[in-house]
Amino acid sequence: MNNVMKWALGLVGAVLLILVMTCPNEEDYTKWLSTEHGIVCVNTGPDMGCKRQEAEVKWNSRYIMHAGIYIQVRDKYSEGNMDFEIKAFGIFNHFFDYSSNPNGD
Repeated sequence: MNNVMKWALGLVGAVLLILVMTCPNEEDYTKWLSTEHGIVCVNTGPDMGCKRQEAEVKWNSRYIMHAGIYIQVRDKYSEGNMDFEIKAFGIFNHFFDYSSNPNGD
């Protein structure tokens, strides 16, 4: 194996290691959700109670795909008579919002 191949494999290995070590988890998502959207949820057994700035928000469902190097989350909520979905992609300890309605409006 020549030097170029060793360097390339080392670089790919280092990038993968960094991706795995900086992959956010569900707790990081919960903090991000509170900061970015003001939604705070408390698990009360069979139900999950959520609020956004003192207004009651009903949590409907959550989909999480954790691939080891990134995490993808989709949350569905209802506020009043309006449904909205928050979609986020997490990588390098950071979440990116790709919701079509990022503020639930």
